[in-house]
Amino acid sequence: MVIEITRGSLKRAAALAIAAASACQSAPSTIVPTPAAALPLGADIDTLASRAFGGRGAGTAGDDSTADFLARRYAQLGLRPAFTISCDSPLNCRPSYLQRFETREGVYHNVGVIVDGLDPASRAEYVVVGAHFDHLGRSPSYSMDRDAGFVIRPGADDNASGTAAVLELARRFAKHRTKRSILFLNFDAEELGLLGSYAFLRAPPVPKSAMVFMLNLDMVGRLRGDQLFIETLRTTSGDRTALENAAKATGLRPHFVPDDARSDHENFGREGIAAVQVTTGMHGDYHTRADIAARINAVGLARVVDFAEQVARSIADR
Repeated sequence: MVIEITRGSLKRAAALAIAAASACQSAPSTIVPTPAAALPLGADIDTLASRAFGGRGAGTAGDDSTADFLARRYAQLGLRPAFTISCDSPLNCRPSYLQRFETREGVYHNVGVIVDGLDPASRAEYVVVGAHFDHLGRSPSYSMDRDAGFVIRPGADDNASGTAAVLELARRFAKHRTKRSILFLNFDAEELGLLGSYAFLRAPPVPKSAMVFMLNLDMVGRLRGDQLFIETLRTTSGDRTALENAAKATGLRPHFVPDDARSDHENFGREGIAAVQVTTGMHGDYHTRADIAARINAVGLARVVDFAEQVARSIADR
């Protein structure tokens, strides 16, 4: 299916303005974290941020390989594909982990699975848990270290961290399901202007009216001082309570900050779906070759995943 997308690059414009300001004030991270590979989440981050995937630039071979890697990981977990391959009739449709979409710039792929809910009365409703997996690849365009030229910008925090978190959450929810169903998504081409989530919402595998909540994880691998930054769109007081309770249970300090329209939750909010973005915040390695797996705070990331699990479970079970 060809989906023509002409939206502007929302994240690029905002990110350049914010990151340019912060770059003048902050040096590259001085965190001395637990090595990423020392924890289960770290193995996926090491893979996603490796040279083999070339920085995961949207539309590149490394980006396509990343989508295939995610599909294989979900298949290993035995999870149900969220999409179907185009077909002439329902009898000829085949399940797929990949949602292919095109723009004038190239061909991209979202990746998704569904963990079915247990309650017959509410399993047709969905909590969406998502993260984008693309980054900048080797291109200096939109990077914060253009002087380095064409080098790999691994994007370990942006957003291998969120991608690995979604994989781990899918594993956990598959073992212990909830009343409502959970739709786990990895979006492509977010760095080009939130294109993956936009394409997903143009052709969703379930009705948009059935999506009761969206939790977006973007840059969650640099936890510092227990601080978690939360952006909300169209949320209810019950959603806010779920976020606060999860933060308290995991010992995190939630900061509710204004939404800045820089990640995929924005498209869900525009569709009238309650949406939340969780992030551990900006740092001097953002969009540079220094955003490497060795600087991920893997212990902190595990705590953010615990937080995200509690939020999603609370909403899926209420």
